[in-house]
Amino acid sequence: MGQPTATSSIEQIASDFVKLWDASSPPGLAERAYAPEYIEHNPLPGQGPGIVGLNQLTGLYFAAFPDLTTRVETVLSDGALTAVRWSGEGTQEGDLMGIAPTHHRVHFSGIDIMRIANGKIVEHWGESNGLEVMQQLQGPGPKPTT
Repeated sequence: MGQPTATSSIEQIASDFVKLWDASSPPGLAERAYAPEYIEHNPLPGQGPGIVGLNQLTGLYFAAFPDLTTRVETVLSDGALTAVRWSGEGTQEGDLMGIAPTHHRVHFSGIDIMRIANGKIVEHWGESNGLEVMQQLQGPGPKPTT
């Protein structure tokens, strides 16, 4: 087996980025994927700086959506920046930023751009369907089981 190509390394980093938001992500994934000094350009409410803040935020989402699953849809890279389009689903079983559990299944999606250096994410910009998620949480309840 030969050395990994730059493309396969970038695809693995993008995959790790998306997997970090999956409830089944392995411990320590943020520390492996992100440089300690990484810069977050779009912090979410309550997110502290760096990897500590990132781990706090993913913990908040896992508490709210214990079955959260994520997947990579597309990865594009020009060598300087890498973009990943992703999607996911989860059922709100815990509090989310003051919203009590609704037990609604919601769909997440987003596009994120990363600058990668020395095999780690050093800068991140991201946009997701947060407003749509909030609308889904207010929508019809779960279908009754028969």
